[in-house]
Amino acid sequence: DAGDYKCVATNEAGVVERSLTLTLQSPPVITVEPVGMVLEAGGTAVLDCQAMGEPLPTIGWSRQGQPVLGDDRVTLLPNGSLRIAPLQREDTSEYECVARNLLGSVLVTVPLTVQGGPARAKGSIIGNINDVEFGIAFLNATVTDSPDSDTRVIQAKITNVPRTLGPAMRKLISILSPVYWTTAKEIGEAMNGFTLTDAVFKRETQVEFATGEILRMTHVARGLDADGALLLDVVVSGHVLQLQSVADVSVKDYTEDYIQTGPGQLHAHSTRLFTADGVSVPYTWNHTITYEPTKGRMPFLVQTLHAASITTEYDPLEEAVAFQIQASIAKGDRSNQCPAGFALDLSGPYCSDIDECESRDTCQHECRNSLGSFQCVCPAGYRL
Repeated sequence: DAGDYKCVATNEAGVVERSLTLTLQSPPVITVEPVGMVLEAGGTAVLDCQAMGEPLPTIGWSRQGQPVLGDDRVTLLPNGSLRIAPLQREDTSEYECVARNLLGSVLVTVPLTVQGGPARAKGSIIGNINDVEFGIAFLNATVTDSPDSDTRVIQAKITNVPRTLGPAMRKLISILSPVYWTTAKEIGEAMNGFTLTDAVFKRETQVEFATGEILRMTHVARGLDADGALLLDVVVSGHVLQLQSVADVSVKDYTEDYIQTGPGQLHAHSTRLFTADGVSVPYTWNHTITYEPTKGRMPFLVQTLHAASITTEYDPLEEAVAFQIQASIAKGDRSNQCPAGFALDLSGPYCSDIDECESRDTCQHECRNSLGSFQCVCPAGYRL
């Protein structure tokens, strides 16, 4: 019955008329309902919600009963839709669209699930290797799901690499460790680095080659940029085994065990092999990771990252090192037992380092403790 009406009165003396509009008020009705979504971290979610009624309803959003407030990632669009970008794992929740006017309100609920990790990474690398200054090298990586296995595929390129260092860097796959840990395919209840830290952490790494060289790396992950890319700053310092540019280099598949050593603290280690012209060379990697303790801890005391299908090459014309690696993360074989060299701390629970050097019988001379291990050292002028 709503509409425009006209009243006309006539007699012998003339005609008079009046016009009016009849408006019928009505409670809100949702005309465009939001649809549940499963999206990758670092992407964009737009939850559509539109309503009609008289008076025109206002639209608001809540999350598990609490109002959703706009910030640098969350925007309430003019048409009533909710936009979240870049997505983080903590955005996973049920959201409520509420339309209100004077005659009432109506609510619809929509689930949003954020999984995985960022689909891209970028950063800078500075420092020196083998006494050669880097200047500034640039890291860019993409992350995709493997079509053939339950892993994620990381393809990365480091550009502006000095030609004297390029061949030797082919074996340094763990310069990408923050990328593949942050984005590794999660198996079961295991958490990758993004789920655990929201991609904000510091990672200190020491690489020791069987030939005696030692390289140290510091990675600082600064979260995601506006486009959802992982941001990294990398500093390297030390020495690596030098390789000829024509050497045929391959890196074997390996695993890394991640151990929760305290609030906001992890230790990771692995022993690996690379071959150069068919000759195998072992080397060890030790990582210490710190992040905001309020983010919580891993669901297991020990998680294992699996790295496979590794390829690496150096292009001297582009001065670029290219890597590809497939990564997944799962609970460790003894996921709720502390490895050798660690003791269970029930306050977490965590795995606390055992200081073997506190025992007088550990070494005859000098003892040097390290996370999960120790080393006996001879006095100056002697060797083991």
